[in-house]
Amino acid sequence: MTKRYKIGFARPALLKETVLIAQLFRDLKQWSLVEQTVKEDQILQTRTNRTSGIVYSEIKKRLSLLSEEQIEVIAEDTNRDVCQLIWIAICKQYPFIGDFTLEVLGLAVDLRRGEITFEDYSHFFNDKADWHDELEKVSDKTRSNAKLAIFQMMRQCELISDNNQIIPQMLSSAIQNCSSDNDLAFIPGALRL
Repeated sequence: MTKRYKIGFARPALLKETVLIAQLFRDLKQWSLVEQTVKEDQILQTRTNRTSGIVYSEIKKRLSLLSEEQIEVIAEDTNRDVCQLIWIAICKQYPFIGDFTLEVLGLAVDLRRGEITFEDYSHFFNDKADWHDELEKVSDKTRSNAKLAIFQMMRQCELISDNNQIIPQMLSSAIQNCSSDNDLAFIPGALRL
């Protein structure tokens, strides 16, 4: 059975916010206590409680897909490690992004193309629409927003530059020690330190 794709990922990577939540989880060890602290202390510093709840929910979903060791590495707040682990979590949360990473970004890295383009995204989307009925029902606006969100998150996670050049990746020993090979596949072409 083919996995269903969810395309509604208009949230940014939330790097700084994820580090804060990871640090709280490291200290409190219970999601209920983390949520309570986020609400009571306005940890995310959003304008409204509703926005804070939405952001927290997104971050919790992502972190819940990682191991406690991976969350601990995020809590240490080393920029490259944070970017890579958040990207892994995003790929695990959204199979569409995960498959795009493995099939498109990974191929571009393997072929030493040096960049990823909006055209790459369009080809990927069209190919997947042949196998995923849910993609055929996506409006042009949602399709465009999803493309922009993916590229924004790849930039925020430092996988590509502002002009879509692929940034070579190096995996720290901390990430290698806490991540499976399946997780590390979401950082295509990464050199291991």
